[in-house]
This record gives sequence, structure tokens and C-alpha cells, in this order.
Amino acid sequence: MRFAFLVRDFRAVDAEPRASLARDHVAGNEREVRAVSRHKAISAAYNAKLLPNRTARFHGGSVTQRSMLFSAIAAAVLSFAASPRAGAELTPGTPAPDFAGNHAWFNSRPLSLKNELKGKVVLVDFWEYTCINCIRTLPALKRIYSRYKPYGFEIIGVHAPEFDFAYKPENVSIGTRRQHIPWPVVVDSDFSIWRAYDSNSWPNKFLIDSRGIISRYHAGEGAYAELERQVREELKKANPKVTFPSTWVIPPDSSDFDPIRCGSMSEETYVGASRGTRWGGEIGNREGYQPGKAVLYASVPRQVKRGFFAHGLWKNNPDDFEHGRSGTPPKDYVGMRYHGHEVYVVMNLKSGTTSRVYV
Repeated sequence: MRFAFLVRDFRAVDAEPRASLARDHVAGNEREVRAVSRHKAISAAYNAKLLPNRTARFHGGSVTQRSMLFSAIAAAVLSFAASPRAGAELTPGTPAPDFAGNHAWFNSRPLSLKNELKGKVVLVDFWEYTCINCIRTLPALKRIYSRYKPYGFEIIGVHAPEFDFAYKPENVSIGTRRQHIPWPVVVDSDFSIWRAYDSNSWPNKFLIDSRGIISRYHAGEGAYAELERQVREELKKANPKVTFPSTWVIPPDSSDFDPIRCGSMSEETYVGASRGTRWGGEIGNREGYQPGKAVLYASVPRQVKRGFFAHGLWKNNPDDFEHGRSGTPPKDYVGMRYHGHEVYVVMNLKSGTTSRVYV
């Protein structure tokens, strides 16, 4: 199996250390592992709650995955809230670019700021269906959307892919349905909308007023209360007579991640002969990365601070590690040392079958 390990989210533990093992069919348990093997896409979110500074090992079955989670974790990305790589260039007061280009749309026919969306208050949300940071924004966005859509508010989700399988519209469609996203989603696999907005992080949000001018920009998670207040303000500017139910309380922002109380978490970790070396994914085995080769990792590894170690046969693809054996599940694995509370992994099935992953 291929694991585009992107151990995406290790939250710091703030309670007594707890350890648990999760064992699921990659395409069978909707609770912990979500997979769509027929489209070769798997987005797995593990609520592992493992001990901080412990070693996690992921044993792969007989199917190749694009991103191995270290066998099941390697291509996993550890991602944490409020970690945008940089801010966008477009600032409040700038006219918002339209959604030009020949893009696939879901939940709607193609829309334009100059036509169908003219006069509306629009939130342009750059997201990616495997991105845990984006997924964590959805409950707040759904609440805001359900409240204010009848008053002239719209959200346009602009899906910009991070991994190769996320370029496919059919996989974006599956990810959109899986998350029960009700607003229109445009597939920006050529990054034309992304570039027009000078976006460079997931998630990234631009609020556009009824005149088509950007009134607010926010990168990363959080600030939902401020977003809702500004949505209300822009709707009132567009229609001074509008009133909202007095029972609608804007909930304060809260976070269960407190670095002072919980301690720091492990950083994002990518696996792959190219991606791993670019974005921080040191391999602890002396065999090292060998681009394009299937490597039998047999040495006793160093347990590196930011990276992973492997055991068994793994093909070193540019963006992931691919399990090199088939048939009876071997004892091959990929592991890592980490500090955190939850493990989020991105994986992909190369073949049309399912696989069992042990965490």
C-alpha cells in the first residue's frame, strides 16, 4: 500500500497519558478510516490518542497506497491549526477576482461574481479535502452558512489539491459529499483561481462584500466569531433593513490546543524521496532515501526528531512510500516518534482493492 504519509494532526496531550491501538479495514470502518478504493483515494483520520513521545508503528496490508501512513503514516502530514505558510497578497479593499477558467463545479452550476453572485456577500474558502485544518473549519462554516444564506450570503469552496489523487474531480466530489458540504465547490486543479487570489495556504478565506470588494482575509483556522460578525455587518450594509433573530448568539472562539498547558506537538512529517526531503521527513534508516527504488529496510533505525523509520520492502516514490510486497500481509511497517494526542494520515490505494492497516 502507498502511504502518502502526511501525519497531519498530532494534538498535544493534556490529560493522563493514554495508549490505544486502532485496527480497521481501510475501506470498511467509516468511524476511523475513510477510503474510496474505486477512485484510489483514501483520507484516513485516526483518533489514536497514543502516548506522547512514544513510537507509533503502522503495519500495511497487501494494497499499495500513495501516501503511506508510515506504512500507514509516512506520507501523513502532521498539520496543526494556524499554520499557514504565508499570507496572501490580496488585501481588504481589493476587487475580488472572478472564477475564470473551465472548472468542474459541485453542488451548483458554474457561478460568477459578476453575474449569479452579484450583490451577494461571498466567502471564498480555499480548501483541500484531505487537509485536517480545512476539515476542522467546517462545523463553524456550516453554522454560519445555514444562518445567513437566506439573507444573501454564499460560500464558494475552491478546492486546490495537495496530492496527486486530489487533482481528480471525481475524488473531490467524494470528499465533498463525505463532509456533507452544502455550498458550491469549484475544482481548481490548475490553480488558476489560487493564483488569482495569491493564495498559498490551506485553509485560506476571503470575504467579499456585495460590491465585489474583498473586505476580510484570514489564513488558517479560527477567528470564526469575527467572521460571523463581519458577515452580518456586510449583509446589513447591503440591506440596511435586514434583521437577524435575537436568539442567534455568536459563540466565542475556543480551542482545545493550548501549547502552554499541553506542550508542543510534533511537526508535519512528509514521506517520499522528493517531498520528504523538501518538507522535512528525515528517514532514520542507514539505507536512507533511494529515489525510484524498492528498498529493503533491515537496519536498526535512529529515531529521528522529525521524520520516520521503515522496516521491510518500500518503494521510494517522489511523494510517498509504496509498500513493495503483495499477498499475505507481511510484518513490514513504517514508524515515527511523536508528541501528540491525535494522528491524522493521508493514504491512497493504488489498486482497486481494500487493505487493513494496523496502528
